[in-house]
Amino acid sequence: MWLVLATLGLLLGIYHNHVVQRGGANPLTALVRSLIIPLQRGAQHATDRASEFAAMLIRAREALRAYDHLALENARLRQEVEQLRALAAENEALRQLLDLRARLPHQWLGCRVIAAYPQPAQQTLIIDRGTRDGVIAGAPVVAGAGLLGVVAWADRDRAIVRLLSAPRMAVSVKVLNPQKVSLGVCEGRGESRLLLNFVPPEAPVQVGDQVVSAGLGSKYPPDIPIGTVEAVWLDRQFSVKKAWVRPAVNFEQVRVVLVQRAHSPAHSK
Repeated sequence: MWLVLATLGLLLGIYHNHVVQRGGANPLTALVRSLIIPLQRGAQHATDRASEFAAMLIRAREALRAYDHLALENARLRQEVEQLRALAAENEALRQLLDLRARLPHQWLGCRVIAAYPQPAQQTLIIDRGTRDGVIAGAPVVAGAGLLGVVAWADRDRAIVRLLSAPRMAVSVKVLNPQKVSLGVCEGRGESRLLLNFVPPEAPVQVGDQVVSAGLGSKYPPDIPIGTVEAVWLDRQFSVKKAWVRPAVNFEQVRVVLVQRAHSPAHSK
């Protein structure tokens, strides 16, 4: 076996020397190159692909960081926009309150809403003024857009306001139709709309008519906006005209109000 291998090695050596002496290419070198070069190319290709993949991962990580930054910035800007909208809405409400205050008789006190319970079973708000500020039960309460309700209960520092939409609430009103102003009563039904009742059957009431307080009695001042007529029908059983009225005030969004102040504030000891 060793003799065979030695013989082969000798023959290869003789052949190699013969080829080299005649100026031919080194067959062993050519053989090695034919085997190594494809491997080198493959390794280089694999290295290049790995480098590209690593670069892609770095770019993806940077893109994710940029996306997270943009998402946070977008959330911050949205929050600022919402705050600006809330401030604009509050400023508009204050402007409306000032305009309405100029038309109201007696003394009125500005208040903030500190809690709201618009559910049908409650329909109330809590304001941050009470008896020490001259707020008493029965006092009317208005928002910038119109009549809100009446104080149902008050203690030293706060008061509960029953909304106009609450059941068993009622206010005498005028329907401002272009042909004729008619009287009626707006009633709370525990819903998002009011029922206009006891309007004479011949009264010209139509969709879009504005409804304001009539000022009958001493509870509510006259000409405070109540709402807008949305639907009208004739109740033949009772021979009266009725209508649904969309309130002028959005009860769920009220933040500042005016409450009529008693002539002699009740100071708590």
